[in-house]
Amino acid sequence: MALKILCVDDDQPQLTIISSVLKKEGYVVDIALDGYQGLEKARTFQPDLIILDIMMPGLNGYQVCQKLQADPETAKIGVLMLTAKGGVDEKYRVASEFSGKVKDRMHGFDVGAVEFLTKPIKAKELVLRVKAVLWACGVGVEAEAASS
Repeated sequence: MALKILCVDDDQPQLTIISSVLKKEGYVVDIALDGYQGLEKARTFQPDLIILDIMMPGLNGYQVCQKLQADPETAKIGVLMLTAKGGVDEKYRVASEFSGKVKDRMHGFDVGAVEFLTKPIKAKELVLRVKAVLWACGVGVEAEAASS
């Protein structure tokens, strides 16, 4: 059975790219354009993984992740957060920017994120991080065992 991924982002072109890449890898993908819709679809679609943008109007990604963790129906779903704020390993960085990026990621982990992916997204990295999060959550292992 194909694994299900919910992508939550207010950037429609970004969702199209992510969805296309993941469908080519054999995942069943659904999308949500804001945090409220993401919470609703998390309950109805019952994904194995949620890819969640941090910066969205209304409910931001941190708030959505907190609500997912507080709901017994969605608490065990792995969350891969998307950030446009850049990676923490950039060669030339200002100390205050670096500190802010680390704090953003730490806050994400505090509210329940399993991993982060920095925009602009590279297809290969997206696929590898999705597989890593699924494996970390025990989902990929179950799927591999079922198909063996």
